[in-house]
Amino acid sequence: MTGAGRVGDPDGLSRTLRGARLQLRVIQALILREMQTRFGRNQLGFLWLFLEPLLLAGAIATVRWAFAPTNPYPGIPVFVFALVGYLPYFTFRAIVSRAPGTLQANMTLLYHAQIKLLDVVLARHALELAAIVTIMAMIVAGVAIWAELTPNSIPILLIGLVLLFLFAHGLGLCAAAAAAASEIAERLIHPLVYLSLPLSGALVALHSLDPRIRAVLLWNPQAHIHEMVREGFFGHLLPSYFSIGYVAFWVAVVNLLGLAALRAVRPRLEF
Repeated sequence: MTGAGRVGDPDGLSRTLRGARLQLRVIQALILREMQTRFGRNQLGFLWLFLEPLLLAGAIATVRWAFAPTNPYPGIPVFVFALVGYLPYFTFRAIVSRAPGTLQANMTLLYHAQIKLLDVVLARHALELAAIVTIMAMIVAGVAIWAELTPNSIPILLIGLVLLFLFAHGLGLCAAAAAAASEIAERLIHPLVYLSLPLSGALVALHSLDPRIRAVLLWNPQAHIHEMVREGFFGHLLPSYFSIGYVAFWVAVVNLLGLAALRAVRPRLEF
């Protein structure tokens, strides 16, 4: 066995750390490029990354607040409930729906040996994560000031958002690979994502549903994630149903499938 292959070899560890730092710099550069490509140099364009989900979620929350005859969740403002429910779904939708165009839009970058398919996809998805975390922080501050309602558990809220990102990221990898392999798949992804909204548990608390319907929805990892976010935000004000282990299992499954799918379609991509 050579010195480089021994366990605990400092030279091997040093090379690993240098490689990790290089890939982090690559992803950082790709994020900056993605921001400039999508929003341009205009500051309002950059702010739109945060304003778009906030405005859409706010519109849905306002409609629900205006037309709800009674509040089904005592102690929780209808507007806040709808906002907290839709924002994570918006991030999920944005990641999965935009994933099919990621590889084609960044094809020329793959000429560079340091840039991998995973780097390109991860950079785009990281933007969406930054947006949802920033907006959630704004909502937490706003609700605490105006509604005097503080989050029950920041750690659970953050774990829910991270699991949401990882789950959407894995599905995004699968969607990007499917779109590279078939144009039909690319056309189907967008409507399928929209159709997933009623099954996601984003706009209704599972506690308010019939137990049989609740049991069906809990097969969907998304429902667990939304319940986790609500638990982190509302706590004892609203009973929640979720399993972190179940979500983590599906996060691992979709990410492994996504990585395998990217590897499989790599030879089909034309540079």
